[in-house]
Amino acid sequence: MFKPKYPTPDTYTPTPVRTAPAPVPVQTPPPPAPAPRTGFLDKTRANPTAAVVGVVAVGAVLVSTLLAVAITALALSVSGVVLLLLVRLLRQELNR
Repeated sequence: MFKPKYPTPDTYTPTPVRTAPAPVPVQTPPPPAPAPRTGFLDKTRANPTAAVVGVVAVGAVLVSTLLAVAITALALSVSGVVLLLLVRLLRQELNR
């Protein structure tokens, strides 16, 4: 009673739906990767902080090397003066 009854269509003939095959997408190769940056300028442009750190490190090594040379020169000059005085004292004692 509460379900409607539909009449059967007498003029309707279902036609099969034919879908066209989906076109296969042409796979294009990915673009080539950029060449790795190997030069000093390329690395500097990529990360300028690393360049600053590198310059500071090289400067520290150079300053410490110069300081070591200066300390060695000072020690040699002092030891040379002491040896000269010792030799002069020994000569004076031997001449007496």
